[in-house]
Amino acid sequence: MAKEYLRPGVFVEEIPSGAYPIEGVGTSTAGFVGITTRGALNKPKLITNWSQFVKHFGDYRKDSYLAYAVYGFFLNKGRRCFVTRVASSSAKIALIELKDRADVPENTLRIQALNEGEWGNNISIDIADGKTEPANEFKVVVKNKGEIVEVWDNLSMDDSKNNFVENVINGKSNFIQVQDLDGPSTPPDDRPQLQSDVPLAGGVDGVSDITDTDYIGSQANKSGLYAFDDVDEVNSIAIPGISSQVVIQAGLDYCAKRADAGFVADCPANQNPQDAKAFREQFDSSYGYYYYPRIQINDPLSKTTKFIPVSGHIMGIFARNDGERGVHKAPTNEVVFGAVGLEYNVTDGEQELLNPAGVNCIRSFRGRGIRVWGARTMSSDPNLRYIHKRRFLMFIEESIAEGTQWAVFEPNDEVLWGKIIRSASAFLKRQWMEGALFGATPEEAYYVKCDEETNPPEVRSVGQVITEIGVNIVETAEFVIFRIGQWEGGKEIIEML
Repeated sequence: MAKEYLRPGVFVEEIPSGAYPIEGVGTSTAGFVGITTRGALNKPKLITNWSQFVKHFGDYRKDSYLAYAVYGFFLNKGRRCFVTRVASSSAKIALIELKDRADVPENTLRIQALNEGEWGNNISIDIADGKTEPANEFKVVVKNKGEIVEVWDNLSMDDSKNNFVENVINGKSNFIQVQDLDGPSTPPDDRPQLQSDVPLAGGVDGVSDITDTDYIGSQANKSGLYAFDDVDEVNSIAIPGISSQVVIQAGLDYCAKRADAGFVADCPANQNPQDAKAFREQFDSSYGYYYYPRIQINDPLSKTTKFIPVSGHIMGIFARNDGERGVHKAPTNEVVFGAVGLEYNVTDGEQELLNPAGVNCIRSFRGRGIRVWGARTMSSDPNLRYIHKRRFLMFIEESIAEGTQWAVFEPNDEVLWGKIIRSASAFLKRQWMEGALFGATPEEAYYVKCDEETNPPEVRSVGQVITEIGVNIVETAEFVIFRIGQWEGGKEIIEML
């Protein structure tokens, strides 16, 4: 509505330009699923450095490659990842129930480890009188492997007080959580008995009987892979060292359904080139990337060398490549930091067999180190043969879809269509100027179509606005076309290759 001017004077109005800038989404955040020593189960945790991973999930394990993969990710210049811990249903939390100080003692306070696992069995507890009011309050000293790690003083069993034990400890401790068992005793006898070095017990890792199903998880429980359902930032996902056909297929299907992430599949141990080719050819998805062989590293756990899967290092290279060159550049001919050897040395002739099959080789070159020497997806579609094209498509699709959310509930007419065209065209022109799109002019590099043809009456009547976008990705001889639809409650992206 126009402003009313009822007096003489100079008036200033801010007039919107009619275009809404589209910001590019992130492309370098990794997602890891696997076994760790500690950490909440099926709850993705943002990790930004190796020390943070150790603090929340523990160190290296002999029965898991996850920690090695996360270390390799950060070593190769990765900056952000989400880690999801998984275990079988046999996982248990270590705990102890403490008795009160009444003449006939009853259980009064349960103390348990912060989450499942044998790590909790290393925790022990001291109970002493509180410093401020020793006749009414108590102190909890937490020890890990005999070393004091936390002290919680001046605690009360009265839930009406600010220093109620549950309010003070739960959500703040890095090792324990507590529960008032509401025993029959009254203050101050309801306090736990004085004691020292009381161990927590019963913690179980849930690893000895873990299955593929635990890694895959379920959408209903948001477990395993599906724990990432609410983490929009993740762009690449791996389950380090788990190379069963069913797990890799589940990873490919999950990423294809998301349409904003790719699955980095690890090859099984001790494969020869023929094995690698046959294994790779079981799958067909542009949302998957397969690397061979495993790399050799200096193992800080065994103090010797060890062969490990390469998925974590690869996702770190994705992040390094995106930061230094951009997501449109193929993440290949890059040094694998931390690799000191290879499980199998691929020859030129063997790569001639593997490369057309979509097996990305890791190779050692004299004077140039160990490098990624391939950049193909696990797809038979020639239009989506290369990793950088799949990742760049995901980047522009999600960027434009999220950057046009303002269009929801706007009048679906020529004015709206013009705003969408201006916003999307400005974003794509930036990509063209950065070298991501091929063409001597913007018209040769991309187009944006949003008009009455893409939005006929039957589309507008159901509250949708459809935009057709074509992009000529570098090294592609034709346009890749996709349609973006926005409407109340959602968005849809359809690729038409």
